[in-house]
Amino acid sequence: MANCNLLFAEYNRIIRLSDEKRKELLEARNNLRIRLRQGYIIVSKELGLKHEIQHQSQGSFVMDTIIAPMRGDYDIDDGLYFIGSLNRSSRPTPSEFHKWIKSALDRGHDDIEKVIDKSTCVRVQYKIGFHVDIPIYYADNIDCPDLADVNRGWILSHPIEFIEWFEQKIQSGFKKGFITESRLFDEFVQWTSDIRKNDHQLRRIVRYLKAWGDLRREEMPCGLIMTILAANNYYPHHRDDISLKETLINIQASLQEEFKCERPTTPKGENLFDGYKNEEAFMKYLGYFIENAKKALEEPNHKLACKYWQTSLGDRFPCHLAKDEIIGNSATVSLGIGGSIRKPWCY
Repeated sequence: MANCNLLFAEYNRIIRLSDEKRKELLEARNNLRIRLRQGYIIVSKELGLKHEIQHQSQGSFVMDTIIAPMRGDYDIDDGLYFIGSLNRSSRPTPSEFHKWIKSALDRGHDDIEKVIDKSTCVRVQYKIGFHVDIPIYYADNIDCPDLADVNRGWILSHPIEFIEWFEQKIQSGFKKGFITESRLFDEFVQWTSDIRKNDHQLRRIVRYLKAWGDLRREEMPCGLIMTILAANNYYPHHRDDISLKETLINIQASLQEEFKCERPTTPKGENLFDGYKNEEAFMKYLGYFIENAKKALEEPNHKLACKYWQTSLGDRFPCHLAKDEIIGNSATVSLGIGGSIRKPWCY
């Protein structure tokens, strides 16, 4: 019965990455791009390489589903593309590309704590508490790039397709050309401003799920999985508390039917839960979250209802703003209890 929608609005403000931190990430990304170009000039001369390099922003930063995690290690993904005509068998190995990029960055920069070579990217960890992931691609056609995966080799992958897939869910007007064509930069900046101002409910639901997962980071699925689960099972409602509860129920029903999360874009159909070892724990925590959400929506006392949400979402959920009184109205009771027909919002 208690309506906690305004508390969710404040919670969203708390977990959403601030403008100041966004600016820090963008400055770090832009400085890295300069360093990579300068470093590549040196490496290319030493090794006789003749490739154009391009950069493409990707991931949650572009989609504005990025959160400020509790432990402060937020990040941005910035794809580095080598444009060339060598096929997989004749081009250098993914490990060699990783080595070149790491070498270009390992040149004594005071602001960088360390450079880590991971399977699918080179991670640049900054001393002030964030990192930039640089996945490396090779392509003769920017629309069909191969990801340099140290463990699995060259893998066809196109992260911009994922952004497009997600943005189509909410009909935000995103165009792939925003990322790949410099002539659309001004339009991209305007689009970015508009989506941040509008802040579609699905973006908020993704942030809530990521923040929930952040409480038990080592056991929970990655942000990509959370985003897909939310998008495929989204239940729109004018209140975020009801939307979140119904979306959680849809996710649980889907995973109980078959525990999988298929990548919707290249490589399409890949089950992202392959190799995931915490199915039992995740389903248990998901069940607890749903139980607490139902109790919160059934509880007439605003402060007590907030405590149920806080049990699942942690101390950042702003129960200090809740009033110790009954707040709600009968018009929302049936929806809050969950008597509606649940349909995932999908295409």
